[in-house]
Amino acid sequence: MTTVRVAPLAGGEIDGVARVHARCFDDPWSAETLRRVLGTLGAFGIVARFDGEAAAGFALARIVADECELLSLGVAPDRRRRGAGTVLLDAAMAHAAASGARWFLLEVGELNLTAQRIYARRGLLQVGRRPDYYPLAGGGHMDALTMRAPLASPAGPPPGLDPKLASGLDMS
Repeated sequence: MTTVRVAPLAGGEIDGVARVHARCFDDPWSAETLRRVLGTLGAFGIVARFDGEAAAGFALARIVADECELLSLGVAPDRRRRGAGTVLLDAAMAHAAASGARWFLLEVGELNLTAQRIYARRGLLQVGRRPDYYPLAGGGHMDALTMRAPLASPAGPPPGLDPKLASGLDMS
């Protein structure tokens, strides 16, 4: 069985993450967009790999004041259902909590039931809806559900997070 490992997103991996993003979303972000996002104050990126492979998934987030917003999370279609999405979410929540964020929030497509289940297992609850938020490849748009969860203090991991993961990701 292969093991998923997470690490901070290195600058040399941005092009690869852009390729994974393009495989995950109908409105993909370019490498230049990723560089701009990661260049903003409080932004961070995490990659997931299986057995030393190139990035199989990513999480991009930004901490502002006491909130961390998950900007994008994706796992390459051929690497899904192996736990990478959950590990990425856990790592992003752990980093946010360790950085002093008290809240974790995100948007998710209303049709993305798999992601919604993962988010709900980590304590995220739907708090709103953004109509016609995400463009669809065939035309039209789908609503985004906004979700939010409290984060534990830096002394402890977020609810539902494996404490070993919270101590195992060094984002410095």
